[in-house]
Amino acid sequence: MELSWECLKEKEVIVVSTGRKLGYPKDLIIDCSCGRIEALILCARSGFLFHKEALRIPWCDVERIGEDVLWICKEPKC
Repeated sequence: MELSWECLKEKEVIVVSTGRKLGYPKDLIIDCSCGRIEALILCARSGFLFHKEALRIPWCDVERIGEDVLWICKEPKC
């Protein structure tokens, strides 16, 4: 499966077990030595407002990539 950054950043990130909506990807961390995605960076979401703090979601926590959603397997640590 191929996925462009333009498409990825429009997918909402949701925790599978709780259904909690975390927001949308704002950046990627890439390991340049092997060319792999290490993590997604999100702006944290709270109600109607976005926090200034960023959430780092390890790429290994991405469980599924749906049409409109990125499902992650566990709650991120703040």
